[in-house]
Amino acid sequence: MEQQIVETTVLKAAEGKVLRRKSDGWMAGSELWLGYTHYIGGIKLDEPLAELPEHYEEIDETEIEKE
Repeated sequence: MEQQIVETTVLKAAEGKVLRRKSDGWMAGSELWLGYTHYIGGIKLDEPLAELPEHYEEIDETEIEKE
C-alpha cells in the first residue's frame, strides 16, 4: 500500500461573509477546501483547474438574499 501526504488550502470567510468564485459567481459558503474544479458556470472543463485563493472573493451574506 502506498500513502501520499498532500497539503490542502482551506479558505474561511470572515464573520458575516461567504466565499464566491469570481469567474462564475458560484457561492461556496463560509468555508472551502481548495482542490480541482471540473466545471465552471455549469460547463465541463477540458482539463480540471487547480483552484487558487485568488479565484474567490468574500461578500456579505446579505448580498446572497438580494440575488
